[in-house]
Amino acid sequence: MSITVTNPEGRKVEFKDQRGPTCGLYALSFVLEYLYDIKMPATADGDKTKESLRNKFKKDGKTVIGELYNATPSMADYIKGLESTKIKCQSVACDVPSIIETLNGGGLCMVPFCVDAGGNPDNSGIHAHWCVLQAVPDKTKPGEVTALHWGDRMRKFSLAALKNSNSAIKDVDASWWGKEKDSTGLRYYHCEAEQSTAAKDSYGVVHQIKEGSVKLIPATPLSKNLAGKMLVFAK
Repeated sequence: MSITVTNPEGRKVEFKDQRGPTCGLYALSFVLEYLYDIKMPATADGDKTKESLRNKFKKDGKTVIGELYNATPSMADYIKGLESTKIKCQSVACDVPSIIETLNGGGLCMVPFCVDAGGNPDNSGIHAHWCVLQAVPDKTKPGEVTALHWGDRMRKFSLAALKNSNSAIKDVDASWWGKEKDSTGLRYYHCEAEQSTAAKDSYGVVHQIKEGSVKLIPATPLSKNLAGKMLVFAK
């Protein structure tokens, strides 16, 4: 599934449903096209010769399987370097005034937060996820903002709830992730070890893992790299 958004210049930009653990890269792909008309897909959809954000980030050591665990100034500088003459990206504190200022100026915010099963912010500290804040808050509802993620529909998030969810993000331990055998997509599952040949998903369903696909995502201090931060993009 996906949704299509018309930007202020009248261009229609598709916010696609993510494939695999790549929510940050899908969000970034949308931002680049919406603001700068830079068409760089999040994933190559199986074509290893095709340029994509996932291939680029992997080659440069910024991701293992597609995860984006960094909203620091160094990540903002790296993103600007993708096309330095066009992209205006900063890492700033995730707070309500900064969000409103960015959106009122015609920019976009990429905000990491803790997502619940229904796609809304919670304060669990786990399930770190990314959304794009795209619309200027409605003056009649100043505490809400339009958010895009998962490619299914536009959502209305409470700015205060989103900020609290962002602040709650916790560190993650090292973990093994393997790609589903015979999958044409990027379906990765949490594995017990590098040698795992099968893995269970959150529903208890067993999935066969492709040989040699299991990767280690190292422990990451998300409380420093994501919590309290967001990436903002100016026109």
